Amino acid sequence: MLSEESDAALVARAGGGDDQAFNFLMQRHGPSVSRFLGRMLTDAGDAEDATQETFVALHRNLHRYDPARPFLAWLFQIARNKGRDRIRRRVALQWISGDPALEERASDAPSPEREVSDRGVLAEVEHAIQSLPETLRTPLLLFAIEGLSQAEISEVMKISAKAVEMRIYRARRKVADKTGLLLEG
Repeated sequence: MLSEESDAALVARAGGGDDQAFNFLMQRHGPSVSRFLGRMLTDAGDAEDATQETFVALHRNLHRYDPARPFLAWLFQIARNKGRDRIRRRVALQWISGDPALEERASDAPSPEREVSDRGVLAEVEHAIQSLPETLRTPLLLFAIEGLSQAEISEVMKISAKAVEMRIYRARRKVADKTGLLLEG
C-alpha cells in the first residue's frame, strides 16, 4: 500500500514511471509545500503557481534524488527556489513596466486562510513574520510551520545547523519584539 511506503521508496517508484507513486507524493506533501510557499510569497496565485512548478521540477528531476538525503529537505529546497523565481519575476515585471506599485498590487490578494485569520494577534504575528528578511523567515516557517528539523533546514538552505538555530532564534526575537509575544517551539 502506497501510504505505508517511505518517501524514498515512492521516489524510486515514481522515477521508474509509476505515476500513482508520484501522485501519492504530491498528495502527501502538496499541502505543506503550498503552505510554505503561501507564507513565502503572500499572494495566493503566485503560491499556487510556484507549488505546481515545484512538483513539475520534482518530477523532471526524480533521477537526481539521493536517497541518502532526507526527501523533505530536497523537496523544500526545490520549493524555495521556485518561490525565489516567482519573486524575481515579480520584481522584473515591476522594473519592465515602470510601475513601482505593481509588486505591491501583485501581492495584495490574501489567501482565504489569511483572510480568516487577519484579526488581532494572529494578523499581527503574520505581519511580523512577513516583514522578516527571507534568510530569517524561511528557517522559521520550515521549523515552526512545516516541522522540519534543523538538520533538514540546513540542507534546504545550504547553511550549518548552528546557523539555522541562530536564524530561528533571531526570527523569533524579531517577531517577539514587534508583537510583544514570544513564539513557542
